[in-house]
Amino acid sequence: MPTLLHLDSSPRRDSVSRRLSAEFADAWRKAHPDGTYVHRDLAAEPVPHVDHAQIEVMHRLETEGTRDLAAARDAAKSAEEKESWTITWPLVEELLAADVILLGVPMYNFSVPSTFKAWFDRVLIAPLIADPATGEGPLSGKRVVVASARGGAYGPGTPREDCDHQEPYLKAALGMVGLAADLTFLHAEFTKSEHVPRLAGFKDTAAASYRTALDGARAHGEA
Repeated sequence: MPTLLHLDSSPRRDSVSRRLSAEFADAWRKAHPDGTYVHRDLAAEPVPHVDHAQIEVMHRLETEGTRDLAAARDAAKSAEEKESWTITWPLVEELLAADVILLGVPMYNFSVPSTFKAWFDRVLIAPLIADPATGEGPLSGKRVVVASARGGAYGPGTPREDCDHQEPYLKAALGMVGLAADLTFLHAEFTKSEHVPRLAGFKDTAAASYRTALDGARAHGEA
């Protein structure tokens, strides 16, 4: 039976990215009534940033060239390392168990929320990194959908195209662990047009963008 791992990172309880990710999740659960659904709210329950102990373990894995996940699971040595690793390893296991990964990631200051970055920095361990020669790794073959909300417009040809450090970052970061082969972005843009006066002229554009993203979320969830 398939497993969906659903992550939200917006602190707003009724944010656009949450609405989009919820639409996908609802459609997916209806299409897979026997599937397993795991939801992690990175804003309500933030993952701690990496600490000295985690970095020590990660450096050891890199130095020793550890690719075996069972060995990585038991890589923490000191009490401090073990305490930190008990935060990290369940996150890694959730990722490994998922068939579909749904990421609710709004654009914050041209990039991603720190809550999402803290989660990703925890799970990006050496054994998960794809082989540079083949592009394959333990996470290869999984489907990833990003539900994104953006205050303005950052697509190709827009004046702020060069300010988009959200989608390119996610493509590169997810690609490191073999998760960019089946990667879909659902962007709702001009979300700030509702409350920023200088963007009020883009309300119709925002509404159309939101409808397109919402329809896309539903369709991809049903797939």
